[in-house]
Amino acid sequence: MIRPLTARASALFTLPSLALAVALVGCADPSGTGGTVDSPSDAPVESEQHEPGEPEADAPVLAAADSAANDQDTEGQPALEDQDEAAEGEGEAAEAADEPPEPEAILEPRRVLIVGSSLAATGLGAVLEDTLDANPDVVCYRKGKSASGLARPDFYDWFDQGKRQVEFRKPDLVIVIMGANDGQDLTPWKGSRRVRWDSEGWPEAYRGRVDQFLAELAAPIEEAEGAKVMWLGLPKVPSPSLERKLKVIREIHEQGVGALGDGGLYLDTTQYLVDEQGALLRSAEVKGKQRELRSEDGVHFTMSGCEYLAAKIYPEVLEALGLPVEASE
Repeated sequence: MIRPLTARASALFTLPSLALAVALVGCADPSGTGGTVDSPSDAPVESEQHEPGEPEADAPVLAAADSAANDQDTEGQPALEDQDEAAEGEGEAAEAADEPPEPEAILEPRRVLIVGSSLAATGLGAVLEDTLDANPDVVCYRKGKSASGLARPDFYDWFDQGKRQVEFRKPDLVIVIMGANDGQDLTPWKGSRRVRWDSEGWPEAYRGRVDQFLAELAAPIEEAEGAKVMWLGLPKVPSPSLERKLKVIREIHEQGVGALGDGGLYLDTTQYLVDEQGALLRSAEVKGKQRELRSEDGVHFTMSGCEYLAAKIYPEVLEALGLPVEASE
């Protein structure tokens, strides 16, 4: 038979239990959350609450225990509230330290595609490609075909090849160096009839081909915005008869690129190849020495001429790509 405890035994039983309860309360998380997010506590947060009207028989004893705890020597120790705030601050700092650092933004290199005739296929195009590739923020590709243009798609179809190259390379910028071979009849193509070079309808017919070619280059690809186009104006040449043709062709190129709005840039290269009086430069300083710029035909460039002109074009390309323009050496 279980006998009722005497008053003395009851008191002896109650006090250690209360001390244990106080110790357990002292180990609870100061924030009241029952632990950190990474290690949640299994105990309910408010397990000591009482229903309204429920007698609190142990309240005086708990109060006495709290009073005794407050009477202990706490000299040099922060108040409980300060301790709680410090613990919360340490917990937040620990959580912040556990969080991985924000990854740095990684920008893909700008992609440039150079297309065109002999100026793109050989010297100038190759030097410009190497110059751009030397920039860590740029990757450059090149597709050239000597003696090609828009007048003779039966010889080389730039309307098809331009589109293929753009779809394959997905460039941010397409640089076009083309047109020196286009001062001739426009051959029949996709149902069109031959258009004589010296006829009244040649400029309009050629402009239609320029517009179509630019549309292929700037067309959106795989739901991405289309590439920006930079058309390099044909350099001025010493031959009067060829220069008369190139003047007509330059104007049509500039008009076609202008129709693209912000997506088109026309760069006049002749400005880099003439003196203050407009006369063609025969030589210029390249790598600290005066060097010949043009080859014997007066149209193409020497290697020094290619390096000279590429160095002039390079900062314009960086600006078109939205990249910092490097200081010239």
